Amino acid sequence: MTPEYHQRNYWFWLAALASAFVLMLLLALSYLMLSRGLGLFWPADIVQFRVSQSAESPHDAPWVLGEVVSRQQLTAPQLAAAGLTFPAPATRILVKQGYQPSGVPAFAWYWQQQLSDVQRPPEILLVRHQQLGDLYGWPQAASEDQLLLQLANGQQLRLQQADILLQLAPNSLSWLEKMRWYTAQWWSFLSTEPREANSAGGILPAITGTLLSVLLMAVVVAPIGIMAGIYLHEYARDSRLVRLVRLSVHNLAGVPSVVFGVFGLGFFVYVLGGSIDQLFYSERLPQPTFGTPGLIWVSLTLALLTLPVVIVATEEGLARIPSSLRLGGYALGATKAEVLRKLILPAARPAMLTGIILAVSRAAGEVAPLIFVGVVKYAPVLPLSSSAPYIQLDQQIMSLGFQIYDVGLQSSNADAAEPRVFAIALVLLVLIGALNLLAMRLRRYYRRRVV
Repeated sequence: MTPEYHQRNYWFWLAALASAFVLMLLLALSYLMLSRGLGLFWPADIVQFRVSQSAESPHDAPWVLGEVVSRQQLTAPQLAAAGLTFPAPATRILVKQGYQPSGVPAFAWYWQQQLSDVQRPPEILLVRHQQLGDLYGWPQAASEDQLLLQLANGQQLRLQQADILLQLAPNSLSWLEKMRWYTAQWWSFLSTEPREANSAGGILPAITGTLLSVLLMAVVVAPIGIMAGIYLHEYARDSRLVRLVRLSVHNLAGVPSVVFGVFGLGFFVYVLGGSIDQLFYSERLPQPTFGTPGLIWVSLTLALLTLPVVIVATEEGLARIPSSLRLGGYALGATKAEVLRKLILPAARPAMLTGIILAVSRAAGEVAPLIFVGVVKYAPVLPLSSSAPYIQLDQQIMSLGFQIYDVGLQSSNADAAEPRVFAIALVLLVLIGALNLLAMRLRRYYRRRVV
């Protein structure tokens, strides 16, 4: 075999290993999102048990009530490093105990070796209170106006029925009833607004804000990016200025996204938005209308951020068109504009759609630049209107990417926030996948028309 053959074979296996590695990462990410995100609203059984220390009798130990969130097994070196004397391997469980008036944390770890009298009584209630959050206890008395609930420590709480968002006995539900409740909770998660500083409730404003900002971005970036790519490849002469423009476009793709946010705040919001206020909304000044962060500036910032992707994809698609197609059109007497419109652009349309797909995928997950130009922590009012243009372009919005950052890193209780973070990330991945599938179907449709 020749050295050239060995070299080609080497690069073939290297590319195959790289592709397999990327596929494994994708599968691992999908498994992580599905396993952690889908289980957020499943009505897990409520467990009742005693936690006994070495010096006390198990029957005198206090009761604990809650849901088992996760289990962790520690080896002998890990136990020794923590200064524990349990025989290895030792298992500990993370229990969600809910609201505790005595100051006990809502989430706590317990060692399996210290548990006794583990039970799952069917009468235990999960009560979701508007101010107190989740509570676990035994119902003592109930009326149309109040509910008397006894907690694990024996304390009784008198709750107003108007403040109770949910009342459920998970241990008494059948599998079918749990599935119905699970489906209803997911629908509530996708169709309601958030509560309790984004730690509870739904994510409808974030879904709406993400969709609107990405779609408006696509409407802006698609014609500008495609026309710029067509001009650079088909009409611009190969001069020093054109090479400088191409270099600038490629370098623009490597600029940190937060820089685009600073530029959007300085130019779009203060300069462009301030000028619009002075020209058309002077009677409202000094209260700004467009001279403040809002949906329109989020979309324009994302368009500027993804513009190089569309330009480069368009140029690459035009470069792959064989020159014989152009020459054949000229031979039949067609002008340059006719050849471009009827022959070149239909053949390059799939590549242009590929650029739009990549732009949408990048824009949907951006966080850093959007904080400057209109994405906020809490904006429950949807940026929609019943009158033209039906979209409130000057309104601040929420986004799924910022929700993941806010819930995951700004929450006071990391254990409680983790499942919600994975659920929001799963929704974001599904949303991006749906937009990409729509664009890919359009690309396949136009590709078949060309063939």
